Amino acid sequence: MGMLKKEVLEVAPQELTKKDKKRRRQEVQDSLIDAVTQPDAAEDVPVVEKKKRKKEKDAAVQESVEQKVEAPKKEKKAKDASAEAASGSELDAAEYRKKMLITSEQELPDPVQTFDAAPFSKKVRAVLKEAGFAAPTAIQAQGWPMAVQGDDLISCAKTGSGKTLAFLLPAFHRIYKSKLDGSAGPVALVLAPTRELATQIEEVACKYGSCLGIKTTIVFGGVPKPPQAKALKANPEVVVATPGRLMDLMNDGAVKLGSVSMLVLDEADRMVDMGFEPQMEIIMKQIPAERQTLLFSATMPKSVKKLASKYLKDDAKHVNVGETEELAANKAVSQEFFKLDDDEKENKLWRIMYDMGAGTKIIIFGNTKNRINKLQKAVWDQGYDCVAMHGDKRQWERDADLAKFTSGEISVMLATDVCARGLDIKDVTHVLNFDMARDVESYIHRIGRTGRAGKNGVSITFFNPAYDMECAPALAKIAQEAGQTVPNFLQEAADKTKSTKNKLWKY
Repeated sequence: MGMLKKEVLEVAPQELTKKDKKRRRQEVQDSLIDAVTQPDAAEDVPVVEKKKRKKEKDAAVQESVEQKVEAPKKEKKAKDASAEAASGSELDAAEYRKKMLITSEQELPDPVQTFDAAPFSKKVRAVLKEAGFAAPTAIQAQGWPMAVQGDDLISCAKTGSGKTLAFLLPAFHRIYKSKLDGSAGPVALVLAPTRELATQIEEVACKYGSCLGIKTTIVFGGVPKPPQAKALKANPEVVVATPGRLMDLMNDGAVKLGSVSMLVLDEADRMVDMGFEPQMEIIMKQIPAERQTLLFSATMPKSVKKLASKYLKDDAKHVNVGETEELAANKAVSQEFFKLDDDEKENKLWRIMYDMGAGTKIIIFGNTKNRINKLQKAVWDQGYDCVAMHGDKRQWERDADLAKFTSGEISVMLATDVCARGLDIKDVTHVLNFDMARDVESYIHRIGRTGRAGKNGVSITFFNPAYDMECAPALAKIAQEAGQTVPNFLQEAADKTKSTKNKLWKY
């Protein structure tokens, strides 16, 4: 029976004609029936019982063969039905925007709801489908048609919303369609505030640009300049850069920006926070005024609006995706607060880490490099492997440590605010504010490192009444708006300090 069963499983009905399938099915069934009706010397089974078993086995064999023959047909019907449903599932533009929380005070082109409708080449659409994406994200759906038609764009969308492809693919489209090259300098320039974010953008650019033969080079500080200058001599069409290193290379004559026709400012709020405005002003003077500029920001404070009015055209389109126009915490992140003096924090940290189960991945934030280095030693002494991220670490060390944390090889990361934004690390389950953040935006971006990609997360904040009272009103309000329970001590602190004078913690 074993060999005959195997023969049934190996039948490939989709390769036979209809007539052959019928004949083959009968042959296999007959051979099985013959085998079943052979006398079994090992058993003394009554004839009636044998006939009953034979009948049951005949039915099972018939069902197995029919399933094997009909499976390809059923699978094809299911795919056809799925495709038909997808083709008819597009919403009216207004309904789609409402569903995806896309808002604007201006008239917008219809969003692109499927990859088949995306305004790019077949090669790019094929790569998007192969990547396993079901459909464009909200910022891609609304941003692509505007960017491709040449509009300046101001987009407020949270990190992880798919904005990298929202600006890269239109840039590739411009380069590919117009047959532009980088012989006179880059055609598209992407400015990012941190080395980590720039690296992530460059990885995506290489993946999707390679199918069109578009080259991307990345330049950032913390590593030697000569290799980057050499890479620029290869005439890349796209350059991803941090402002400081780009300005250094401009001063060295290693890169010219006179051919840039598309400029992207990513994480603009972070660039302003980090004090890059002087470098950006120098860079802007080297880029032609007749260009397309796309600005992306997770929040839209007055400083970013001022930046946008300075460098984008007056008729720039402003699009908001999700609850991001006003700074707000992710509702998928539960917020916990503990009232602790500084000398109590470490013991509480050990208790929290001890209670965490398997699969935990935690980022612990401190405000200074010295704090992080001391914490790293203390965490090691407690028997936990960990990595540390701060501005004094050499780039190769940061890359190696980040790779270990991202892969899950090490599940504890200690970091200054260099990691509060721009890093999209999967499966971070917990964020712990060992030190209170310096301002309300940093707090929200810190806790936003967890609860990403549709998952839930936990943020834990140590509140020291001796130093953190001015933060209390904002913390309480942020928690309430996200549907979190505010502990009594925090609410009492918030009630006492309603009129905080610290502008960094106004919310």
